[in-house]
Amino acid sequence: MSPTPARTPTAPHATAGARAPGAPHWTPALERVGRLTPREQETFLLLAEGLSNETMAQRLHVTERTVRAHVAAVMEKLELSSRLTVCLASYVFSTEHADAGNRIGP
Repeated sequence: MSPTPARTPTAPHATAGARAPGAPHWTPALERVGRLTPREQETFLLLAEGLSNETMAQRLHVTERTVRAHVAAVMEKLELSSRLTVCLASYVFSTEHADAGNRIGP
């Protein structure tokens, strides 16, 4: 009996929203930014500055606990697993959208 060829599973990101070859793994997350609430959008944009939760809380006039909740929601909605990747995505997003006044929605 001859061995059957192994099947290569299709990567979950191989469909719509797939990243270009050589692009960072988090680039498809940029297409999901519209899922964020207005407050999560503010938090997302502040992450581009590399701010601490305490500093973001001061800027947003909320508690650090609320900032942690917003960051967790942003990570979940953008399907990213670390704060670093969210910060990188936020930085790229904010620099690409600087001409639009950092607006996320229409």
